[in-house]
Amino acid sequence: YLLWKGEGQILVDAAFLAQSFLRAPGTFWEPLDDVTKQRYLEAFRGLRSIRPAYSNWILFRGMIEAFFIMAGEAHDAYAVDVTIRKMNEWYLSDGWYSDGTEFAADYYNAYVIHPMYVEMLEILKERKVATPVSFDLALARMQRYNQFLERLISPEGSFPVFGRSITYRMGAFQTLAMIALKGLLPDELPPAQVRCALTAVIHRLMDAPGTWDE
Repeated sequence: YLLWKGEGQILVDAAFLAQSFLRAPGTFWEPLDDVTKQRYLEAFRGLRSIRPAYSNWILFRGMIEAFFIMAGEAHDAYAVDVTIRKMNEWYLSDGWYSDGTEFAADYYNAYVIHPMYVEMLEILKERKVATPVSFDLALARMQRYNQFLERLISPEGSFPVFGRSITYRMGAFQTLAMIALKGLLPDELPPAQVRCALTAVIHRLMDAPGTWDE
């Protein structure tokens, strides 16, 4: 049983867990027994008292509410609507969102913003829940962002290190991997090109001497 009480970081952890349920429900959610499902639902409901930071953190609250929609439970429609509208207001142009009221040059568009925003809107579209921003628009923005992201990978699998959370390493390319997984890459990014680029990143980061012991 995880530490589901407290402030701050637990909302982040829970949101990524909820995202895994949305991304692969047949593997992670549906096989669970009813008792376990109810425990998760109760734990997620208990997080509604946490006030997210006025930044990409609003997506963590929105992702949990999207999970309730996927699970067929009652959701906070206002929280979902505010998340979608606010992220749309923070859209800058050319595939880039600002992380809050001020732009930060980092990989948070790939770590959090595009993946969670698109997967939230995807389940809402699937369940026919009206939204102020369409899934298709959010997807087009992510496709454009991924064109930039893929170009940051060198032939050797290295990439520029800048901004917060640089220790996330391969997490910097979550949005590129996700869109490839879903078969939604733009025409300018052939699947083989993305696969080779991400494989090069994995080898570059994980094959360095001293990474593994016996």
